[in-house]
Amino acid sequence: MARLAVSKLDILHDAGYAYSFDRQLYINRKTKKAFSVVFVQDHSEDQLRKYIDESANGLGWRFYFNSEPSDAVRHELEGVLR
Repeated sequence: MARLAVSKLDILHDAGYAYSFDRQLYINRKTKKAFSVVFVQDHSEDQLRKYIDESANGLGWRFYFNSEPSDAVRHELEGVLR
C-alpha cells in the first residue's frame, strides 16, 4: 500500500479523523464520515478538504470510496461504526 502524503494525514487528523487498521478507513464518528485509504490517495488535498467540509445532513454515515460500497458492506460498516 502506498504511503499517504503527510499533508493529507494532517488534513484528516486536524479534522478529527482517526485511522482504523481493521477497516483501512479514516473515520470521524462525530460527523459520521469515513474515507477509504485508496480514496484519500486518489484525491488531491483540495478535494479532500471539500469532502471533509461537506454537510452530512445527519442522515447516517457517508462513505467516501472510489467505488460505491454495496448495501451489504454499507450495512456492516454502519453496524461496526455505531
